[in-house]
Amino acid sequence: MAANPGQTASVPPENRKRIHRMIESAVPGPLLRAASRLLPAGMKRAINAAISSGGAALVESALAKRSERRHGAGRRAIGRAELENDLKAAGLPDGAVVFVHSSLSRLGFVEGGAATVLAALENTVVARGGTLAMPAFTMTGSMYETLKSGPRFDVRETPTGMGRIAETLRRDPRARRSIHPTHSVAALGDHAEWLVADHHRSPFAFDADSPFGRLLEADGWLMGLGTDLGPVTFYHVLEDLRGDSFPFPVYTPDSPLLREVTGRNGETLKVAVMAHSSVVSADRIDKPTGLAVREHITRYLERDGGLRWIKLGDGKAWVIRAADMFTCLECLMVQGVTIYRDPAEGSGHDNERKDFGAGSRASAQIGPEDRQRQAASA
Repeated sequence: MAANPGQTASVPPENRKRIHRMIESAVPGPLLRAASRLLPAGMKRAINAAISSGGAALVESALAKRSERRHGAGRRAIGRAELENDLKAAGLPDGAVVFVHSSLSRLGFVEGGAATVLAALENTVVARGGTLAMPAFTMTGSMYETLKSGPRFDVRETPTGMGRIAETLRRDPRARRSIHPTHSVAALGDHAEWLVADHHRSPFAFDADSPFGRLLEADGWLMGLGTDLGPVTFYHVLEDLRGDSFPFPVYTPDSPLLREVTGRNGETLKVAVMAHSSVVSADRIDKPTGLAVREHITRYLERDGGLRWIKLGDGKAWVIRAADMFTCLECLMVQGVTIYRDPAEGSGHDNERKDFGAGSRASAQIGPEDRQRQAASA
């Protein structure tokens, strides 16, 4: 499998726009306007060509360092050694497969930024024979909106919106990335290839062959660096592995949706994807209205799932074994608690089943057409 071969190609349009925004924020407006008026057209074309080439990385790096100096002014600098020492308290075993959610801004001022955090994670996990995985999701709006009208996904170069640490891992030429139009995963380490290999072959983004299902199969671990228990994608594994045993359908009636994506060699692939219903997800644990269920599940995982919190820089991180989280989620489901609603809010599931019944696993049973889709996805 090629490892992000697009990294040596021209700068993606999103990155060019970001560089333009960074220049606009760093150079006074009057000076930019004067330059725009006075510079010959040929000179302006040359500047834009430079930004569109790999040489723009130098501009981006210089501006990022300037931004870092401003961000760190008057604050305690946190280095890689301190982060690695803090991460030891997580108690990860040698060879562990670890899926990490992260928020760099909540760790304090980390000298070197995302690259420093990633280096600390690599030394804590990958250097000990383990595998580090992070979300490289590419959603613009909801999952459904992205599948219906979002930009085309290119596994080689579509950036992730999951934060600077995850984006730094995605851009690492050693990393492997799964092919998925909304929930791709980047991974580094001995099991990276296996973890991401078959994500695009099933319409269910979180089933046994997804990176999340394989995290469970590998007896892996979940961590949240500077994040709470809201944005935890692993929750959805329960929905896809339990299928129609889950209390109510979570996918839209018109699922699976078919999207064309660009594979590792520039080829076009057709990927069928079950899309989460925006209506069912409106009060989910990761939404502002999901605070009550977030607190409920967090307390349950702390008490019965072995969820632990550790210091990390000037922030904190949580860690839990994936199998323990899965068991707890199953137990909570039996009690009527899911990430979509806690018992105190009552149950609207009957109506949801009526309205969204077509979006169940049963509706996605593999028929001749789906076999063709899976074949196209292969």
